[in-house]
Amino acid sequence: MKKDIRLAVCIVVIILLVILCIFVLLSEKEKEDDLNDPSNIENMAVPTPRLIVVPSSGTNDPVFLKSIKYYVVKLSDMSIDTAEEAVGNGVAATPEMICEYVSTALEDEEINIDIRKITVADNICKIDFNEEIRSIAKRNHELEKLILDAYAMSIIDNCEGVDAVTFTISGEDYSTGSVSLPGGKVYLKK
Repeated sequence: MKKDIRLAVCIVVIILLVILCIFVLLSEKEKEDDLNDPSNIENMAVPTPRLIVVPSSGTNDPVFLKSIKYYVVKLSDMSIDTAEEAVGNGVAATPEMICEYVSTALEDEEINIDIRKITVADNICKIDFNEEIRSIAKRNHELEKLILDAYAMSIIDNCEGVDAVTFTISGEDYSTGSVSLPGGKVYLKK
């Protein structure tokens, strides 16, 4: 009888050891797969919804977010690309907000743009740059135009009540070697 119990215990121990070995081998395989694909791209689901629901702090009511698409400059191939920012569904995009997004994206490309003032009058948004935009324009006309396009298109696409965008430099007409907007001439219209 004691032999039967010992035999049963040995069989159970052997089965448990086999299960443990299988578990360890599978774990090692998973670690190896993670090393081969550190971003784990093949196991990631591609997000498709644009509406995000996040519980707000202190209540059980969800906060709905919307996506604001704006334009950015890609120095690698001297082109315009798009980026997105999530904001509350009830938040209205303002030219100041959009310019902040575009300026931050430019800083990521190591392009520092200083905006002195942003005003909207008669459905025209006027962005007043600091003098440093002239040095950028002097070094690279194509980059200057991409920067102006990024700001203007982003505002036109996102800001209600803005039908056109123009630029100035230090309160004066925008004028560089490649772009001239005398007398507040509009740069871009809806």
